Amino acid sequence: MNNNKIENLIAECNQIQEDSNYTAETHYIIEKKLSRKAFWYKFVPPAITVLSAFALILGMPNWISWVTIFSGIVSILNILLEHDKKSKDHLFAAKNFTVLIHEARSLHETFKDFYSEEEFYHNVKRLREKYNLIVQFSPSTDTKSFEEARKRIQAGIHKADFRSEVK
Repeated sequence: MNNNKIENLIAECNQIQEDSNYTAETHYIIEKKLSRKAFWYKFVPPAITVLSAFALILGMPNWISWVTIFSGIVSILNILLEHDKKSKDHLFAAKNFTVLIHEARSLHETFKDFYSEEEFYHNVKRLREKYNLIVQFSPSTDTKSFEEARKRIQAGIHKADFRSEVK
């Protein structure tokens, strides 16, 4: 096997692994924010609507009806903004990138010695194409979430215990 070619393929696997790690973590962060937002938008406005309607039944002043209308509008906006769907889309993307992390790592750390140079090349190329395809169909991310992901990753949260140096 040509060592230079193999090193280039290993470098590509490392690149896919690292890119997937940062992208997955970013999607997980966005998903968490969106699911939290979806929870509050889904349950608080209807609860306010029920409480204000109950207050009206008990004879509270009519201005309470404005609270009911406002919470109804917020409920409708939640349906239109689709926080739940967006949250699920980010979770799906995060899981796909997590799979790529493991595929890239196992390909160059474990399985490369079992492939010929040509087979290894085709597997790395397939992995790059898979990464590119997932990027095309994943929802966009934001800079703030990416920076948060970068800090978490650089702090070593994804480093396996058996790979950590014991001091």
